[in-house]
Formats: sequence, C-alpha cells, structure tokens
Amino acid sequence: MARNAAGPTRAAAPTRLLPRPDLARRGNSAGQFLREVWSELRKVVFPTRRELFKLTGLVIGVSVAIGFLLGGVDFVFAQLMRLILG
Repeated sequence: MARNAAGPTRAAAPTRLLPRPDLARRGNSAGQFLREVWSELRKVVFPTRRELFKLTGLVIGVSVAIGFLLGGVDFVFAQLMRLILG
C-alpha cells in the first residue's frame, strides 16, 4: 500500500462557537447613526478662506500643468507615428 506523503492525519479540532453580538443593545437606529455623524462632523477642522483659495489655485495650476505635459507628449508621439507610418 502507498504511504500518505503528507504524514499521518489528525482529527480536526472541535470548532468553538463564538457568542453572537447583541445587535439590539448597540443602538442601530437611524437616529443614533445621525447623532454619531454629527458628533464626528463637529470634530472636523475646516480650512480658512485664504487656505481654501490657495489650495484650490494649487490644484487648478497642477491640473493645467499636467494637461499641457500630457498634450505635449501626445503631440510628440503623434508626430513620431506620422513619420513612421508615412
């Protein structure tokens, strides 16, 4: 008879059932959820008006710069393809 290459087999360990969480005690109501959301929103530190304009300008500037960069790369590759394919 052929021997099992993995070695002797063991019986599976008995599984232990974990207690189910009591969902009724957790307060899963919509009101509780909204109170928690409002509580978290009060902790948020919003930027000042000056920071808002500064960072918005930065995002717009970087977006325009990357747009020009990608447009330039596209133009160069289009010219190369035109030269190669005739």
